Amino acid sequence: MPVVPEEDNNFYDPQPAEEPLTAPSSRSGSHNRRSSSMDSPARRRENDNRTTNRDLLLLMLKIVLIPVLLVGGFFALKAVVGLFDEPSEEEMQQSEARAALMDKAPSTEMESSPAAGTSKERVVTRDFLAERMTRWEKAERHLRAAGALELRGIYDDAIVRLKQALQFAPENREAQRQLLDLYMDSGNYTEAVPLCIRLLEQDSAQWDLKILLLRAFQEEGKTELCVFLSDRLLRQRPDDQTVLEVAAYSHAVEGGMDKALDLYKQILDKHPKNELALEGAGTIYQLQEEWMKAVPYYLKLLELDPQEKDYLALARSYSQLGDSGKAIIFLGQAYGLYGEAVISPWLLNPVFDPIRDTSDFRSFGEMVVGERRLAAIQEIRRRETEREIMQEDIDFDRLAPQKLDILKPRINQQYDLRQDSQR
Repeated sequence: MPVVPEEDNNFYDPQPAEEPLTAPSSRSGSHNRRSSSMDSPARRRENDNRTTNRDLLLLMLKIVLIPVLLVGGFFALKAVVGLFDEPSEEEMQQSEARAALMDKAPSTEMESSPAAGTSKERVVTRDFLAERMTRWEKAERHLRAAGALELRGIYDDAIVRLKQALQFAPENREAQRQLLDLYMDSGNYTEAVPLCIRLLEQDSAQWDLKILLLRAFQEEGKTELCVFLSDRLLRQRPDDQTVLEVAAYSHAVEGGMDKALDLYKQILDKHPKNELALEGAGTIYQLQEEWMKAVPYYLKLLELDPQEKDYLALARSYSQLGDSGKAIIFLGQAYGLYGEAVISPWLLNPVFDPIRDTSDFRSFGEMVVGERRLAAIQEIRRRETEREIMQEDIDFDRLAPQKLDILKPRINQQYDLRQDSQR
């Protein structure tokens, strides 16, 4: 019978020298417990919260420096770009030299098709187009810079910029018109006239430019040219109020009083309250010594806008007509409005000599300046008359407020084009 081995109950038990693979080592047990206690979440949060003051300072410094560096970098980049945008002096000189060579050199031409006859056309190449585009871009930059300078009121620098723009693009209408407006605003009419003519040569239909040219001639005192130009313009637009006013004033200065009077009446036919035309007609009638005809125009002016010169004109007219009563009425009204300081110098005016010895004039003079001062005034006038140191026409021109200069129209810089739209 086979021998059955004795059952060994400890066959699968571990040997004393062996330990299960899954059992923790007794030697590392204490180490693992320490490691696990230090790596616990509570311990890590405690360590993380120990931020030093130095770390806080560095963080705040970064927060401050980042926007400062961004802003500084933006302005630095803008300055660098601006330097590149501005053409250097050398570039400008080279561009001017190239433009001069292009103008002098014979253009590359080609014969057109037989149907076009013998006409010739310029061949547009890439180099030619690139050159033109470069010049146009530089002109536009100068034009924008001039606009910014004009808004800031730096007109001299704006004029320089516009001239530089026209060096690159001589036919640029926007630059020419902006330069013309600056010339007119600054009173540089000598430069404005040829520029205005140049623009009209490019487009002769611009009516406002013709008005500006008329104004430039007027401001320069070239009334002969004003007469010629205004007469030609009235052929195109007979009812243009501005042209009529300039034409009337220019004819009066040149000695054409009757023509000027007709023009003022033409204005009043459509604009009865035009003060310049009313004063112009009254002044011309007084210069022609038609005193009674001048009266209605000054009465109308008193209704619209009473001024001391209108009272004096009416008193002068009635004085020259020998009507001391009506002359004193208007002198008295002026005295009530403006006082002795304004009226007393009038008493020396030679236009009142025809009524100086009347009782009305003496009574008014004594009321205004007193008996003694009036007597002194009368004596001064008597001596001046006896010595004949004054002539009537010189007295009128020197002492009377109505002069031809007061008839000079004031043409606005921006011509009112509403009348164009109404046509």
